Amino acid sequence: MLVGTVAHKDLTPYMRNIADDLYPKVDPAFLPHFQEYMGLLGNIPKHCETFFPYYFSIWFDNKLGPRITELARLAIAQGTQCQLCQAVRYTPEVGEQDITAIPGVDSKTLNDKERAVVRFATAFGNNHHEINEGHFVELKKHFTDEQITELLMWSAMALGLGRILKVTQLVSETCPLPEPSAVEWTKSKAA
Repeated sequence: MLVGTVAHKDLTPYMRNIADDLYPKVDPAFLPHFQEYMGLLGNIPKHCETFFPYYFSIWFDNKLGPRITELARLAIAQGTQCQLCQAVRYTPEVGEQDITAIPGVDSKTLNDKERAVVRFATAFGNNHHEINEGHFVELKKHFTDEQITELLMWSAMALGLGRILKVTQLVSETCPLPEPSAVEWTKSKAA
């Protein structure tokens, strides 16, 4: 970790409550890394107190629904190759069979709507220069402008937070997941 962190006992009460709520959702193998992440955010508790309500609102109280939101997050995580992001599961609505479908977007477990989101999120997480009008035409077949805007905001937050974890070396070769090939894990195929 390249930036100092705040010990759990020294987090503000607000930050401790957030951490204690999230810790049970983290795979035990990744818990030390997630605790470091919360410790990193503990450096800026005032900002987290204003950021987290917005973050959790766009995450859990959006018009996309938990399954679409989680599929987008996981597609971005595979693009950033953030092992912690890939290992955490926030909704039971996305199973491991869905996650293994994300790389090629050709699984029978994903419907057309979900494939459109995964293709968009994969491009957003890997190379946003690849996103073109076709992505939006496909999204508009299934989503309103409001939902697409929520997807854009959610994707930006998921990508940014995943990048923070990587650049601070909070996740590294010590994380239990193997480093996947970016091409193998994130290349999207048309439906």
